[in-house]
Amino acid sequence: MSVDRRLFLCGAGAIVGCTLGRTGIAEAVEARSGRAATTRKQWEALVGAAGTANLSCVRTTEILEGPFYYESSPLRGAIAEQHAGERVRLGITVAGMIMANRCVPLSGAIVDVWQTDGASLYSNVGADLQTVDTVGQTFLRGHQVTDENGYVEFDTVVPGWEIMAAPAPLSVALRTTHVHVKVFHEREVLTTQLFFPDALLDDLYARVDPYQSRRALTAPGLSRPYERIPNGKDRFFLESHSRPMAVTRENGVLVAKATIGVASQGNLGITPLFR
Repeated sequence: MSVDRRLFLCGAGAIVGCTLGRTGIAEAVEARSGRAATTRKQWEALVGAAGTANLSCVRTTEILEGPFYYESSPLRGAIAEQHAGERVRLGITVAGMIMANRCVPLSGAIVDVWQTDGASLYSNVGADLQTVDTVGQTFLRGHQVTDENGYVEFDTVVPGWEIMAAPAPLSVALRTTHVHVKVFHEREVLTTQLFFPDALLDDLYARVDPYQSRRALTAPGLSRPYERIPNGKDRFFLESHSRPMAVTRENGVLVAKATIGVASQGNLGITPLFR
């Protein structure tokens, strides 16, 4: 039996709020099912989409999803669940690369995020990997569907940095502050991570709880605490040539913005079918 990714992520109870932008699931499948021959009308629509490219973007670099992703995140914008941390509104625009560096907003894309709270804890992780058992909890996880501007916004907190024991020869894995993201758009899936400016993080860890009491951390299996690392010492930040998000403060609340560029054919691709 075929299972559409949107149905799988949203769940039957949430399908009314989890749409495909301007077209329904059945209409999208009928338009380009991946089984029928492409028509001239469809081809001309694909080519014509290049003329509407109005965003400047580059394809976002893929970064590993890490060990703590799972596919049952709630459909919601507010994800903190009262957990500690500096509040931030995380705005993500999903754009499709129609031609070169020119992009169009992608409506109907699923944006799935997960991160730690300000105390560096993930939800749904056992006490063998972090200092607190959070198995079965859902804080700091959620997904939304992009609007006609390709935009979603999450009400969250600035994550903490991360530390885990690791097998030899690594022995310890240290990570700078980041947010994990998966974007599902038609048959494209992009996994990446978003980073915060070092200046912001230095300030939070110097004077704001719960960050200032967690400049050094340990984890199960480690014999001592380790100091927090900045972006410039994070392997994934360096290897992906990432740049921190633009962060401003509006009415006392941090606002972080990111654009994720996905290789796509606008909203005229093939709906993903999981067999």
